[in-house]
Amino acid sequence: MAGFQAEATQSPTNLNDFKLFTSILVCSTACLFFMYEFILQVSPNVMTQDLMRDLKVDAAGIGFISGAYYIAYTAMQIPAGLLYDRFGPRALLSVAAILCSGGAFAFGLTDSVFAASAGRFSMGGGSAFAFIGCLVLVSRWFPSRHFAFLAGLVQLMSSAGALIGEAPLAVAVEAYGWREVMTILAFVGAGVTLVLWLIVRDAPRKVKVTHPHHTSRGELKRLALVCKRPQTWFVALYAFTSWAPILIFAALWGVPFIQTKYNVSAANAATAVSMVWISIGFGSPLIGWFSDKIGRRVLPLMVCSTTGLIAVSAVLYIPNLPYAFVFPLLLLFGFSASAQSLTFAVVKDNNCPSMVGTAIGINNTMVVVGGILFQPLVGLLLRYGWNGEIQNNIPIYQVSDYQSALSILPICFAVGIVLSVFFVKETYCRPTHH
Repeated sequence: MAGFQAEATQSPTNLNDFKLFTSILVCSTACLFFMYEFILQVSPNVMTQDLMRDLKVDAAGIGFISGAYYIAYTAMQIPAGLLYDRFGPRALLSVAAILCSGGAFAFGLTDSVFAASAGRFSMGGGSAFAFIGCLVLVSRWFPSRHFAFLAGLVQLMSSAGALIGEAPLAVAVEAYGWREVMTILAFVGAGVTLVLWLIVRDAPRKVKVTHPHHTSRGELKRLALVCKRPQTWFVALYAFTSWAPILIFAALWGVPFIQTKYNVSAANAATAVSMVWISIGFGSPLIGWFSDKIGRRVLPLMVCSTTGLIAVSAVLYIPNLPYAFVFPLLLLFGFSASAQSLTFAVVKDNNCPSMVGTAIGINNTMVVVGGILFQPLVGLLLRYGWNGEIQNNIPIYQVSDYQSALSILPICFAVGIVLSVFFVKETYCRPTHH
């Protein structure tokens, strides 16, 4: 977020000032951390039943444990941007990776819900710095004309991490156990920390990074001005509705739902859910390109929400849906969520350059708030519909229980359609601020 504001003064004008290899190496190393934190973010999705058994909790408990990640992640979005204005990416990314690694280690050793939640909270706090740090480094190490394309590649790394955190992680959990896997991930995080400190540099040597002086009054005034604009909230609410289904389904409850409905293993179910992340990875830059090509923002948003509503409704509610059909439908589901990345272009269109960072902070906060609200809510709804059946100390939920609890997904997409049709104003890919 802060990286966007600093771009104009901090970016080098051309690649003659430094070696291209060094620029790629520095930014790729930061992206490695972004990929790592996404593995941690989605990891509970493939170990829900193991966690319920070993921690002696039901679906509601799992929802609260997983949601602790998003509490810290959301709370740190705007502060992280401010910290990047004051301190360098090298130090902040290294500390953030330590937080993630320590959280994973604590999570793997815990026998209590409180300690597990604390571990997730630590992971979320560290993860909050990953995406922003990558963008700050891109803005400093590459010319501004490459920023949009490289930001899309950064987003692609999140999908790569999520893919590793689905089927491959599920196989590892089945083979070695969730505690061992989390411990291994903790040591991986320690290695990532070392690599970040050794390789990442705040900026090229010939580029002088200045840290602007900020006053609390100025920051609050900027925040107030952004908050007064109705479009800030309409776009942010749309971003919320487009990404909340991902945090509900692809990041936590999708694997157990598919396991229950189709009677497949966690690894097979995770392979199906991986289609969502694959589609997001390729769909995010594609939807941005399409929007720029046709010179429209709202139309792609409408198409994405409608596609998501149809796809997720089919997966949830069509009886006897052949398992093979789930894969293309989840691809469509993931593509629909790519609209989330397009909302940042709408934010940029709607705000003057001095306000863009603040507006992006608000928008990015709304993107991840769904994890705080809806992951625990789905767990509570599952508990409410549960008939009391237990096998091997694991609560057993029926397909109908999941269908009722996951009804939040089509509701989100339906709200997104209403917002894109009636509330989000078309910018025609041009600045609309005065």
